Amino acid sequence: MLGSVGGLGLHLVRTGVVVAGCLVAAGPAAAAADVATVFSTDVAPILMRHCVGCHRPGEIAPMSLLTYREARPWARSIQRVVSSGRMPPWFANPEHGKWANDARLSPEEIETIVAWVEAGAEPGDPAQMPEPPRFRDGWQLGEPDYVIELPPVTVPATGPDLAPTQLVRLDIPERRWVRAVEFQPGDRTVNHHQIAFMGGFGGMGAGNSQERQVGGERRGKAPGVDVKIFAVWAAGAAPTVFPDGAGRWVDPGTLLLLNQHYHPNGDSERTDRTRIGLFFGEGPLEVEVEAILAGRMDFTIPAGAPDHRIVAHHELGADSRIVSYFAHMHMRGRAMSFTAVYPDGSREILLDVPEYDFDWQLFYYPEAPKVLPAGSVVEVVARYDNSAANPHNPDPTLDIGFGFHSTDEMMVGIFELIEVASDESAESDATGGE
Repeated sequence: MLGSVGGLGLHLVRTGVVVAGCLVAAGPAAAAADVATVFSTDVAPILMRHCVGCHRPGEIAPMSLLTYREARPWARSIQRVVSSGRMPPWFANPEHGKWANDARLSPEEIETIVAWVEAGAEPGDPAQMPEPPRFRDGWQLGEPDYVIELPPVTVPATGPDLAPTQLVRLDIPERRWVRAVEFQPGDRTVNHHQIAFMGGFGGMGAGNSQERQVGGERRGKAPGVDVKIFAVWAAGAAPTVFPDGAGRWVDPGTLLLLNQHYHPNGDSERTDRTRIGLFFGEGPLEVEVEAILAGRMDFTIPAGAPDHRIVAHHELGADSRIVSYFAHMHMRGRAMSFTAVYPDGSREILLDVPEYDFDWQLFYYPEAPKVLPAGSVVEVVARYDNSAANPHNPDPTLDIGFGFHSTDEMMVGIFELIEVASDESAESDATGGE
């Protein structure tokens, strides 16, 4: 999860971002001598950097953008979605934090695409096309040390999304630490995301009446989620690669619970069989990366509620550097925020996702990981729209609680952290967390 998230480009999915047959063709081509912006030298490099990780054969996006011939029919649609900011997908509020994996196009890149389309979407000189990124077949990180074979999942051509839950145990002879994790979906055209938990969900929702100081108020500690996140994969994501000497422990017989999500592709029945490759580290584990799940199971979202709030807290027992965030809800989710409540009661928004989109399960990696002192509380606030105004709401007449299916709901705020020495925390305080 500390690895970069790649390929989050123009991924046009079932949400209506693009509907085949409803596209408007580009206007008449301008005379070649008058065209200042062309595909080969101006637009293709942008698509190669931001889009073709998803927009290539065998990936989840509905069309390839590797060549002019493939991209040209979608010119007006590409212009529309990049101009509106709907593509590439990115949902972090820019007012709070800077992100190492910010997927947004720059204003200059957007202007280039618009100019290309308005000038007639000309091809340019094919000889000047950039080389496409090299995508390795099979395992991207090489042969894993241990491979988890998940049972097959058959996805009908049409119908509702599927959200199966599978349990697997690790058959390893001794305790090892994992330096990298790679998911290998069997069929990327239907596989949306997978979350691997360690130890199942036995502790989720256990009540705790302990009170503590949060933001200057005395309040009850929210019933929490006593599970460990092992790894997460979502469409367009790169393998998880931890920094040198950092990783996560696994033991013989470790139980992994896989929460899976599949989209029917609308064309044909498909069968996915996902594999998960584990890469073990050598020598001592110097730094353990812990994934914290701040969430709840004990909630009910009332029927018709347009803006229902659910709050969870996690108190840090040691000075910690937060290195990633991951917001997860289902089809009624509308927004999620992560806020640091410091021991003195002051507050700082760490991540704000004001327009959550269930079709995009993104990690957010801060450019400068924030160091929070021991005793700080990470407050996660999730908001839901269970009204008829939500176009993705399966049934606004129902009260909704926790569940694994897309038509149920989840409240899952994940953040990864590394405990740090007090001197590093003091240095961070002196530099404002930078």
